[in-house]
Amino acid sequence: MSAAGLSGVAVVTGASSGIGAAVARALADAGAHVVLVARRIEPLSRVAEEVHARGGRASVLAADLAAEGEPERVVAQTVELFGAPTALVHCAGVVRLAQVHELPPTHWELMIRLNLTVPYLLCHAALPYMRKNGGGTIVHIGSSITRETLSHTAGYAVSKQGLNVLSELVALENRDHGVRAVAICPGWVRTELAADPDELGVGAEELLTPDDVAETVLWAVTRPPRVSVGPVLHVSPTTSRAGTRASITRLTGDREG
Repeated sequence: MSAAGLSGVAVVTGASSGIGAAVARALADAGAHVVLVARRIEPLSRVAEEVHARGGRASVLAADLAAEGEPERVVAQTVELFGAPTALVHCAGVVRLAQVHELPPTHWELMIRLNLTVPYLLCHAALPYMRKNGGGTIVHIGSSITRETLSHTAGYAVSKQGLNVLSELVALENRDHGVRAVAICPGWVRTELAADPDELGVGAEELLTPDDVAETVLWAVTRPPRVSVGPVLHVSPTTSRAGTRASITRLTGDREG
């Protein structure tokens, strides 16, 4: 993976595995000092070791972003220890699938909190520094679920749709301050948290990989300052067999959604 030189501090949430870890490696390879954020320090440390082995710079900042005050602490501690972030990539997220009448309120609240409120809080804390310094890029990892209405996806779809709108507003309100915001919405990605494609009759090679998403993030972050992208970008598998509707239908067994 190659890109134009990238400098400054890049905060990556959900960096302990999957898309977040791939994004962290990509940004570090391009020259950023990556601050790795997630709940579990052990897998974060392994990602940091991978970055160091590749000649990059990475620091670990363990945080439960769903907890009160943690998003604000992450930004404040990053600024204190490493400097103001020039890039913020929010990969952390959660999904719980159920029809509305069966979805526990605690699951709804968790999805709204981690998928939408936490990105807002991170933006709220980081934007003043980016505006003061004359630039920066905020990337939210959204979902292709926002392209259509599918049964069993209530809290997830609502939170990710809100994330798209948040990204659009941040882009609109900060474009004259050199700050870009983009929501990158991938389809089915092959990660340890995703459904097993073999169980759903889809070949693993048909899915996106975390590196596919990471390369898209890197492309967005390294555009020249004059270039605006998005603010909503969709990245999907080529084959319809791995499409969002097909995968959710197979996963939930719902034939009417």
